[in-house]
Amino acid sequence: MSASRDSRSLILSALLLVAAPAVARAQAVTVAARPSHAAQLKAALRAAAAAQARHRASKGVYASSLTMLRLPTSPGVQVEILRAGPSAWQGRAVHQEQPGRSCVIFVGRPEGLEAPRTDGDKEMAGEEGVPLCDRMR
Repeated sequence: MSASRDSRSLILSALLLVAAPAVARAQAVTVAARPSHAAQLKAALRAAAAAQARHRASKGVYASSLTMLRLPTSPGVQVEILRAGPSAWQGRAVHQEQPGRSCVIFVGRPEGLEAPRTDGDKEMAGEEGVPLCDRMR
């Protein structure tokens, strides 16, 4: 009985030695495959921009709320429409794990208003339809 137990322990130890590097690689791939917070926020703003374009094409104006756009939500990500009208809109996205940081986007220029600024770095979005993010931690 003791020899059988020893051989099983030896086999189990050998399997663990062989499997451990594969498990570590799988964990590294899982971590690397998860998009950064900034990437998640940019994706959410791009989705909002596409939905806004569809809304404007059908209604003639940009949507003033996300409810009107029926966008899917992502865990930890919050998107808001800052301003919207017939020819322009501005949006902002934040991640719950990045307090004080944001990404912004705009399409068109509301009369008399500048492009939106990020919460942390106070950077002004410069290119229409392109999300701009604070440096994320």
